[in-house]
Amino acid sequence: MSVCESLTIAVDITARHIMCKINSKDDASSKNNNRKMSSKSLNIDTLMELSPYVDGTDIATEAARSLLVEFLKSRKSVQDLFHTKTRSLKQEVKIDAYLFDFDYLARLYVCQTITQVSDPCKFYTMVDKKKVEEKIHELCDGLRWKKMGFALYTLVFPDVVKDYKTSISLRTFMEDNGELWASRIFSEVKSEQWLNRMLRRIIKGNYTESDYNRDMNVILLKLHLLDPKTVMPMYELLMRLKALPGLNLELATRNYLGGPLDCSLILPDIEAAIHKESLPVNVSRLSLNELDLYLGVEIIEFVTNEVKELGLWTGKTPQNKRVSKFKDRCAIM
Repeated sequence: MSVCESLTIAVDITARHIMCKINSKDDASSKNNNRKMSSKSLNIDTLMELSPYVDGTDIATEAARSLLVEFLKSRKSVQDLFHTKTRSLKQEVKIDAYLFDFDYLARLYVCQTITQVSDPCKFYTMVDKKKVEEKIHELCDGLRWKKMGFALYTLVFPDVVKDYKTSISLRTFMEDNGELWASRIFSEVKSEQWLNRMLRRIIKGNYTESDYNRDMNVILLKLHLLDPKTVMPMYELLMRLKALPGLNLELATRNYLGGPLDCSLILPDIEAAIHKESLPVNVSRLSLNELDLYLGVEIIEFVTNEVKELGLWTGKTPQNKRVSKFKDRCAIM
């Protein structure tokens, strides 16, 4: 693979819909460091212990949701409403529209947030809150939401799931020799020592069937990323271990993103857009006369254009006119 200004890497997921762009210098440096670590630090114990669950929270899900929010804020239909600098992303994600209608989701997400802003101008009355909620829940309950969630989850998983003492992540194992490490996981699970260890945890009563299902599905997901062809053989092996609880394969059924996105993540941006003052064309703030200021012009344009197309505009307009006197615009230097 040739070195260029940016290195494009295809991430193999369902229907190969995600591409991630990684800066070539950072990527090359990371790979070199990983290779240096591989001969000394990588071992099956570290690989088996890697888990996205930290204090009961799935950090890969949180990272995937955060990445999705940043991606939605960049959509053409809503990007004019976001003026704050977005966080720097190592990965610039490009997602095929066939995987999901992200512009549609972005508009619904902004609509939902507008309805949660309590402002004196009553911008929230412009959007039909009930219809927005119905459409969002319909979207998040659908199969395409699950597919897109799995795609984003497997994109961030290799980098955020790591051993925090050594900073070794799943990505390190993938770049070292994914197939080899997948085979070592297989050998570990087939061993009598591993089976006895699991049985002891269950017998002691501090390891439930739910815990077992969670951890085995993490193993299956790691195999999916290391060497996908080993997933079903591992699942079949686990199902043959009658001494252990039954296993539900979640790779194709779990909702990795969870429910609707958190509106509080973009609420400051929407509030700023609502309170943003605009002057009529060809009028200067230096004028000695009283001026008519209009709040939230970009929000109004968004609702009367983008939201109207979705049938979510109530037809109402906010009371957004404000009179600005010259003395209020003056400041003693």
